[in-house]
Amino acid sequence: MTATIFDIDGTLTETTQVDDKCFVLAFTKVFGIDISNQDWSEYENVTDWGITEEIISKKWNRKPIKAEFEKMELEFVKLLKKELQENKVQFKEINGATNFIGHLNKKTDKVIGIATGGWERPATLKLNAIGIEPVRFAFSNSSRFKEREKILSDTISQIIEIADKPIERIIYFGDGIWDFLTCQKLGIDFIGIDYKENGKLKKIGAKNIFKDYEQPELINNFL
Repeated sequence: MTATIFDIDGTLTETTQVDDKCFVLAFTKVFGIDISNQDWSEYENVTDWGITEEIISKKWNRKPIKAEFEKMELEFVKLLKKELQENKVQFKEINGATNFIGHLNKKTDKVIGIATGGWERPATLKLNAIGIEPVRFAFSNSSRFKEREKILSDTISQIIEIADKPIERIIYFGDGIWDFLTCQKLGIDFIGIDYKENGKLKKIGAKNIFKDYEQPELINNFL
């Protein structure tokens, strides 16, 4: 069997912009720190947990406590819900994503997983907005682990447990440089989604890249 695992923002959902906006606003409200000019790729762990911990560690010379993480996540979700109610178009799918997931889910030789650097509640909100229920699949996120390698490894472990046949191949769909680098570290295959067509994945060496899922027959050639 083949494990097909997906990132969320920029891979299944076109939510990178609203996600960044709400994360920055939540951080200002909860911690009083302006992070609007941050480059996420510069962080050691590009996850909600990792980014929050690194910023607070550098600013206040300590790690956030559990209550602070919880407050940050709740404020983040609150802002995302507000944006969803006011302008749902900010939460649309990457073209063809839900149909592609449905297509794979019917395959007896494929098993689906979702691995995101986002916290569980905001991640679930964004998936639900495009009609995907993550509880139906193997699902790991930054509420469980700080490091992307551990999040992806956790998803793989869940897939191995639920699959009725041995997993012979693992493929991760992602849009970020950190997604590609994580796959390299774990030695698994990578398929890039470049819906903005900015070429950043190609520049760092990714080979199999698609704008979206509108031509599933082409993607199937790499599965």
